[in-house]
Amino acid sequence: MEKRLVDDSLTNDSIDRLVVDTSYLLPITGIKVKGISVETIECILDNYEVYYPVVMLVELEAVVLREARKRQLANIPEDAIEGINTIVYSPQIKLVLPEGTDLVIAYELVKLGWKDIFDSMLYATGVRLNAHILTLDNSFKQFLKDNKLEYEHLITHKRLEKCYQ
Repeated sequence: MEKRLVDDSLTNDSIDRLVVDTSYLLPITGIKVKGISVETIECILDNYEVYYPVVMLVELEAVVLREARKRQLANIPEDAIEGINTIVYSPQIKLVLPEGTDLVIAYELVKLGWKDIFDSMLYATGVRLNAHILTLDNSFKQFLKDNKLEYEHLITHKRLEKCYQ
């Protein structure tokens, strides 16, 4: 019997609300992600309700800092600073505060062996909002599948009909 954490009313045919993983916001900060263009992000923001868990801002900022250090930059690029401000203050990206139920769901994943707390919180937020989760993380999707948890609501941008027809 498959464990269900996602509402049965969430179907793959009715994609309109998306909880996005950090990978999809990195291009806004000037960090390139293979397969994701700025145009793809703009299409997503223009055509879907986009949500981002507040707790994941830490991950986003950590990636920006790591990239700056890796490139041995003297300062954080202005594009990155503007990108972070866009993500935080844009009406197109709804920042989602955590709730206690998110911790309960995230802890279930941790108990099963998943180590990335940000993935766990992303999943928990998607479950709570009954939204699709936009992620490139196939290993996370496989982990959910292997543990008989709902995984079909984890999708990539290539499943978004409004951006890919």
